[in-house]
Amino acid sequence: MPETKLKSGNAGDDTHLRVMDIDGYIIPTFPFQDHEKHFRSMPGWRAREDDIIISAYPKAGTHWLWEVASMLVRHKAERIPEIKETAMMEGLTEETFDNMSSPRVINTHVYFKYLPKDFFDKKCKILYIIRNPKDIAVSFYNHHRKLLEYEFDGAWEDYLKRFIKGKVDYGSWFDYTLEMEKFMEENQDYPIHVLYYEDMKEDSIKEIKRLAGFLNVEASDELVTQINSLCQFDKMKNEKNSGEDLSEWRDNNPGMYRKGQVADWKNWFTVAQNDMFDSIYKEKMSNSKVQVRFSI
Repeated sequence: MPETKLKSGNAGDDTHLRVMDIDGYIIPTFPFQDHEKHFRSMPGWRAREDDIIISAYPKAGTHWLWEVASMLVRHKAERIPEIKETAMMEGLTEETFDNMSSPRVINTHVYFKYLPKDFFDKKCKILYIIRNPKDIAVSFYNHHRKLLEYEFDGAWEDYLKRFIKGKVDYGSWFDYTLEMEKFMEENQDYPIHVLYYEDMKEDSIKEIKRLAGFLNVEASDELVTQINSLCQFDKMKNEKNSGEDLSEWRDNNPGMYRKGQVADWKNWFTVAQNDMFDSIYKEKMSNSKVQVRFSI
């Protein structure tokens, strides 16, 4: 397994992230045998016509969307007993993938070139959720510090520079977002549904109805309301964190669900950090049509 300790490259920062490096592409260290072999074989796996793929950069709301979509396709407002990692492409073996019951609601953070080509040949539906990168940076920082597998205990001010440079698993938020935008521009007939995390927070009922329409799921107002209630952040945090292995987290305190807020970044960014980030964002996203909101 090509495990490595990823440095930030910042002067005076000796911290690292324990990750996997596959030909320069960085992913987490999923704890199962022959992980690299399975990851490399993934483009050849077989899809099903009714597969649904949730695609997102880490900490963009994947857990939330996976719960909502899974309930919609099951036509039931019932808590999904599994955690979303059990349906995470880059953390599966081909055998596990093949044995999942349909319709499979898959989630992933990797670029499309690493996924089964059959997904795209069959034009499986894609749900793409976008979240503002300032909140993602804060959430990813806490994720990296709390999850022991990363062996990370760095300071926020150094981490922000690391995040901007893309020295984290799955690389740069900017590169990922621009790559997704390019895919959509080049494949305008592909069934891909775009959601913004901030829109979900602002009016989740509206967004769940919009999602049900895209998935061709008949969802009554009552079902949508029930799913919305079950998928409120605090309720998911209380119920889903109980399924986490406490030994994997610092101080035995699971941190997959933290705050789920919009604009928590204001509690972390200094004025100078915010000005720096805004300048870099303006430069990197100058030709992008993506319209993220940093507050609501």
